[in-house]
Amino acid sequence: MRQRAKRLLLTGLMVCAMAASLVPAQAATIKEASVIWKEVSQDINDKDQYVYDTDKTDATMPSLVLSKSSIGVLGYIDRGIVQKNTGSLLVPNWEGWWHMKGGWKQDTDGLIQLDDGGWYQFSNGRLQVSENETAKNSSKGWLFLRDGKADLSYSGLVANENGIFWADNGVVTTTKTEVVKDTIGITPDAGWIYVKNGVFDASANTIANNKNGWWMIRDGVVDFNYTGLAKNDAGWWYLQDGKVNFNYNGAVQNENGIWYVQGGNVKFDYNGHAYGYYFSGGCAQ
Repeated sequence: MRQRAKRLLLTGLMVCAMAASLVPAQAATIKEASVIWKEVSQDINDKDQYVYDTDKTDATMPSLVLSKSSIGVLGYIDRGIVQKNTGSLLVPNWEGWWHMKGGWKQDTDGLIQLDDGGWYQFSNGRLQVSENETAKNSSKGWLFLRDGKADLSYSGLVANENGIFWADNGVVTTTKTEVVKDTIGITPDAGWIYVKNGVFDASANTIANNKNGWWMIRDGVVDFNYTGLAKNDAGWWYLQDGKVNFNYNGAVQNENGIWYVQGGNVKFDYNGHAYGYYFSGGCAQ
């Protein structure tokens, strides 16, 4: 009897549970909290203190560039007061980065050095972050900029409205004369170009070198398709696939004749028989 009573009790509990699961759930009602927004003013008062909500001071306010509306200038606030003893600083707010000195924005134009040692490009005291991967003039020379700041670790090509130049350690140089890799998109296939005295020479038609050899230059760009004779200030040379072949010995023809070549160089002083020709002054007769 007791076991039967237990079974009946368990069966009853299961039925109750199933019935409860079939009862539609009641939708929960959540009351939305109301939020009241209040626009709070921020300013610099006549005592050069930070104030909000018209006249409330806050001595804990950290680094901030804020307008002093009464005179229409930007001031540098820290610890709730204009920092009048500061040197040349770069300080941000929600509108950009600013050149601040003695606590107030400077009307700086151009590329100058601040107290942190960096060089920055300004227009009316605002950092020109759009001046990126270009060169601007300064008292230090023409400097390579990234996001408005000189990058003195950069060595490579740089372009601006005046041309294409070579920079060493962030400074445009006049000492670089070499064939260099096009890293800034001058050529359609990222080829190699000729820099002379620090400037890309787009008119150059010559033979110029780098650590990999001597190369045929046409309109300032290496022509890897050229095979034949060409000249530079050092003489006439035999090139294959755009590169001087210093191992070549033989006779090579161009529009002016057939020439005696030794070690890749036309020998205008050669007189004698070679390669089935008689040469006088290096030219086959």
